Amino acid sequence: MRFFIDYTAEGQSLYDYQGEEFLSSDDALDFAQATAQTLQNHLGGLWKGWSVEVRSAEGQKYFSLPIDAPLAA
Repeated sequence: MRFFIDYTAEGQSLYDYQGEEFLSSDDALDFAQATAQTLQNHLGGLWKGWSVEVRSAEGQKYFSLPIDAPLAA
């Protein structure tokens, strides 16, 4: 199945126009979770307020995962 991984924030969007092939929606969710965690942990809060969204080719939203600022140590 082809899933599209978009990045959204209030008034802003970065759309995935090519998509990625995954065996299942669970695999797409795993990828989105890993992406959100990477952006959260390695970019010093630059993506705070954004979300990683997984959509079908028809535009149906399956998941939306917020990218929160990393916790201070």
